[in-house]
Parts: sequence; C-alpha cells; structure tokens
Amino acid sequence: MNREQAIQATKVGSIAACVSAATTLVAAFIAIGSNSQGDLALLNDPLVFLDVILMSICAFGIYKKSRTAAVFMFAYFLLSKIIIWIEVVSPLQIGLGLVFLYFYGKAVQGTFTFHNIEKQENSNYQTTSKLYMYIGIPFAVIFFLLSGFGILTMTGTFPSTEVQTGSELPKYFQEELVAAQIIDRNDTIQYFYSWGLTSVLTGGSILTGDRVIMYFQDEDEENEMAVYEILFVDISKIELMEAGNALNNSTYRIYENSGEWVEVYLSTERQGDIKFIEALRSELAY
Repeated sequence: MNREQAIQATKVGSIAACVSAATTLVAAFIAIGSNSQGDLALLNDPLVFLDVILMSICAFGIYKKSRTAAVFMFAYFLLSKIIIWIEVVSPLQIGLGLVFLYFYGKAVQGTFTFHNIEKQENSNYQTTSKLYMYIGIPFAVIFFLLSGFGILTMTGTFPSTEVQTGSELPKYFQEELVAAQIIDRNDTIQYFYSWGLTSVLTGGSILTGDRVIMYFQDEDEENEMAVYEILFVDISKIELMEAGNALNNSTYRIYENSGEWVEVYLSTERQGDIKFIEALRSELAY
C-alpha cells in the first residue's frame, strides 16, 4: 500500500464510520420512539446515542489519519456486532457487518502505512506524545474489558444486567436456583432479575406463577440463602419506593395482608422493572 492508497483507505473508512453512526442514529430514534421490541430491542436504549457520538469521533479521527481512532473503530464495531449477532442472527446483518469490518480493517492498515511513510520521508514528523499514550491505552483497556463483560452477560456466562423472562433465563441458572432451594423444580418463572455480577446466587427477584420471591446471600450465615416470598393471594399493595435509572435499580415494596412486606430490586434496562411489576399486577385481583 502506497501513500495514495493509504489516504484513500482512511477516507473510505471515515465514510463507513459516518454511515454507521447515521444508520445507528436513525434506527435508535425509530426504536425508542416506538418502544420497539424484538430485533430493534437492543437499540431501544438512550445509551445508544453514546455509540453514535463515539463513532462520529472515530470517523473524524480516521479522516485525520489517527491510528488510535482506526483501531478503536474496528474493535468497537466488531464487539458491537458480536453483541447484536448473539441476540439476532441475520445473514444480511452478518454480510453487511463483514463488509464494514473490511473497510475499517483497510483504514487501520492505511493509517499505519501513512504514518510509516511520513516517518521515513518527513524529517519534521512528530511521534505520538507519551501523555496521549498514558491516557489512551488505559482508557481503551478499560473500555474493552467492560465490553467483554457485557458479552459474557449476554451469552449467559454471567447474570444478565436486565430483567429476563423465564424463557430467556439459561437452564443452568434455573438449576442453581433449584439447588439453592430458592425455587421449586416445578415452578414456572415469569420474570427474573439478579444483581449479582458473576453469580445469580448473590441475590435477586423472581416472579413465578403464584408468588414473588426475593433472595440474597445471608451475611450472618456463610453459604446460607435468605429467601422471602409472598403468594399472589396474600398481596395487598405494591408501592414504588425509589425509581431507578441507568445506574440504580428500581425498588418496589410488596405488602402482605398482614402488614408484612418484601422489597424487590429491578433493573430499568428496556423497562424491565415496569414489565415485572405490570405482570405482577395482572395476577392480582384487588
């Protein structure tokens, strides 16, 4: 690859990044505006706009021959596509994704080739500052570690960060709940949420066919689970104690006829807390 080819590769990569940002922006507006589920559910999240900003920054960086921007865009796009392909398997999306990855890969090659040529031919060539390296490398490492953790939650290796339906909950997680005597083997799970990072046994909230369950590891008794449950027929009231956000779970207090209550904690991702509570309310006959 010569200088002209390198410059052309960065231009095409920059255009591809702009197209990715624009299509993501339009799809996000559609998904959020219509509260989409199914294939567009992943884009039904305001955090998608952060993706658009990152891709736009990368597009400008690639245009300016930034090696960091080109590498980041390639890796970021690859990770995002892996996440989407886990949720939605579409030959068309896979094909388009591979085409864009080709352009981003060529942009990476183009930026490195351009800088190598500049270093050889330009006596005034300036190397990347150490301060930039000290800031950029740790940021990239942290970002991709978090992205990797996100992929592990989506593949079921770690508990999901959102409220799941019973059909979405991996079978081996259900077996763990049964083995810990949190649910019975014949229970039907409607909705489930665990706030554990690496294990569903850390704690969680469950809606079955006849009751609500809240459980957590008892700090006073090692390896013991504290399990609280209320049958639908005994519920007198449901009260929102604290509305959640992107960083905090929603807290609902569920009262028994006797006056006793249990608090459940639910993720707000994709309005999972609302779906859980609405499903519970539909089971009650006030």
